[in-house]
Amino acid sequence: MENPLQVVVTGDVDSGKSTLIGRFLYEAGALSQEATEEITDICQRLKHDFEFAYLLDSLEEERVHQLTMDTTQAFCKTKKGRGFVFIDVPGHQELIKNMLCGSSYADMAILVVDINKSVEQQTKRHAFILRFLGIEHIIVVLNKMDLVSFDEFIFKKVKQEVSVFFQKLQIKPKYFIPLSANQGENLLKISKNMAWYKGVTLIEAINTYFRNKEKRALRLPVQDIYDIDKEKVAVGKIMSGRMRKGEEVDILPLNKKSRIKRIRVFNRNRYSAYAPESIGLILDDMANLGRGQIICRPKLPRIVKNIVAKIFCVQALNTNKSLTFKSSTQKTIAQISQIMGVWDIVSLEPKSRQGKLEKNDVAKVAINAEKPVAVESFEGFNSLGRFVLEKDTEICAIGMIC
Repeated sequence: MENPLQVVVTGDVDSGKSTLIGRFLYEAGALSQEATEEITDICQRLKHDFEFAYLLDSLEEERVHQLTMDTTQAFCKTKKGRGFVFIDVPGHQELIKNMLCGSSYADMAILVVDINKSVEQQTKRHAFILRFLGIEHIIVVLNKMDLVSFDEFIFKKVKQEVSVFFQKLQIKPKYFIPLSANQGENLLKISKNMAWYKGVTLIEAINTYFRNKEKRALRLPVQDIYDIDKEKVAVGKIMSGRMRKGEEVDILPLNKKSRIKRIRVFNRNRYSAYAPESIGLILDDMANLGRGQIICRPKLPRIVKNIVAKIFCVQALNTNKSLTFKSSTQKTIAQISQIMGVWDIVSLEPKSRQGKLEKNDVAKVAINAEKPVAVESFEGFNSLGRFVLEKDTEICAIGMIC
């Protein structure tokens, strides 16, 4: 099976994120009988009705206080065999860092909005973070439609309110879906209670990502080179696009071309492969190929030493100090040469910083790399638009290429 899609689920506290994922897993038949029986027992002990959210909230403290305290992941698979991982992140302000760390690994996002609350401050903050992270494939679900009697007018009213705010952030959601996570409405099947809704279900919206990802330009960061049966094999995960035997590809930053001789998947030869599969690749010229090289076609990324990017600081950072820049499998020494702008993660307002960034700052910066790296502006799919900065082997910032 191909590598699973990473789907971050975010939104305001009590918007129903964990319930949505739990009910989705239940409807998809992805839960074991033991898991269902365990939650039933927990709910009885806590004197609660059955809560699908408890399938995600694995800590006892979460079950008592009904808050998601950690970044939780849950695997699911479609009937076509395509797998994806739901990343359930906190909705309350104190754990904004956890939310960022969860989202930074995501391919797409589901933003859950409580139909009774519309655009809350935390919803605005999470939307800003998704925009900052460059996650473009965003599905907005207006949850708890059962509490407003599945009213079409209320759905359209809240949808308009959310759309107006998103326009200010230049966010264009792929879908707005009315649903009831608690009752399973519009998750995998079209809701009979909302016959007025003519759009897609949540699973159909997720599946559009798989089709779009295959159409992108080929990007395969080389993870390593193995010697198998006296033959060199480059291994890595196709981040976007697809490849076929016999095609010519570019290798960056080596600035050389080579032709695909063989494609190997689980020790079997394949004529073609596509994102997000992990593969072995034999080229007709394997000279100087190694970890950190990027195999691509047809549109090529930029090879640069000077980078403009947006970063979120996990630690305090000083300009002109030595850091380690890592993007996909690429690695080089780098330093922040200029702070071009800083924003407060809570108020979303700009603020002033001179020569130093504090923990939790969101900033636009100029970075100088010691060695050339292959990068491209982040557009939601490409791994070459994402990076981390490390200091003493610890991550001190996550970033997106501008």
